[in-house]
Amino acid sequence: MTIKTFQELHYIAIGADSDFEKSVKMVACLTRKTPDQVDDMPMRKFNKYCNKIAKHFEVLGTKLQKGKPQKFVFIKGRIYRLEYNASKINAGKYVEAITFNTDVIQNLHKIMATIAVPVNWLGKPVKREHAQIAADMENMNFEVAYHCAVFFYQLYRVSMKVSLPYLIREAVKKGMDKEATEKALTDFINIMDGSTMPNWSQTLNVYLSNRFGI
Repeated sequence: MTIKTFQELHYIAIGADSDFEKSVKMVACLTRKTPDQVDDMPMRKFNKYCNKIAKHFEVLGTKLQKGKPQKFVFIKGRIYRLEYNASKINAGKYVEAITFNTDVIQNLHKIMATIAVPVNWLGKPVKREHAQIAADMENMNFEVAYHCAVFFYQLYRVSMKVSLPYLIREAVKKGMDKEATEKALTDFINIMDGSTMPNWSQTLNVYLSNRFGI
């Protein structure tokens, strides 16, 4: 399942429609049919799709606890190196990625675009605009993206606590509101401290806390 498809399903799931209407829209989303076409489906076929969706999310939930972050991804014929090294991500991009935490699911492709570096077959960086990279990231496997984003946020959660003043100053230089940025960064730390994470991430969190005392 791609990031874009998951975002569409998530948008449907949190909507105000009835459960049946949501089911119709989800089946339409995954089959790329219109809601009217889904309504015309035989009930047996419709129920089969609904069961398939439920099973898929059940399996996905299990995988999200067991998978691991990757260093490279291949999307739409392009190679991307996923950069987790804070020293290689400028403060503006860093803050930008963190402020996306207000809606991680809907901004996941933008988060991945912030840490994804397009490279050629020799591993050398290739210039592409953030919006172009984000468009490519919509086609990234959601499971892979999830683990990469969690790793990114878990790793920087520690450094962020000691670099908040610097990050806020850099954000203001980029034209961001000081109070809004400070709130977003602080909220993010609180969210990460209280979130249920994959098994590997929980181990990483313990290591980072022991290593840096935070």
